[in-house]
Amino acid sequence: MSRLIFFMLVSAIYFVVNEACKGNEIVIKNQLGSSRILQYHCRVGKINLRVRHLNFNGTYAITFGDDGTERSRIKCLFRQGINMKFFTEVEVYRPVLKHPKCGLRYEYSAKMDAIYFKRDASPPLPLKWRS
Repeated sequence: MSRLIFFMLVSAIYFVVNEACKGNEIVIKNQLGSSRILQYHCRVGKINLRVRHLNFNGTYAITFGDDGTERSRIKCLFRQGINMKFFTEVEVYRPVLKHPKCGLRYEYSAKMDAIYFKRDASPPLPLKWRS
């Protein structure tokens, strides 16, 4: 009986320690105003996620796993305005090499004055538009 309890205890510890890393999430929101479109073009490592458009109050989420390498780096080019005149390029996720992050949520809200970056419960950080 004691061997069975020992086996169950060791098995439980093994599975808890080796629990998979929860995925990270990047959320992009368009809060520019009615009839204003946000254009964004993201790249994950060398993979091109193509140009996309987000209508007012639209939300787009990128869910991914961090493997602790450069392949986890995500960059996005955001554009808005007439002829997409205003832009900013942001490294929306930078991995810590050899130390993958788990369960993080980053939020980018596009507004007329800037794109606001928010991580977890921290106050939003504005990233100004360029032209």
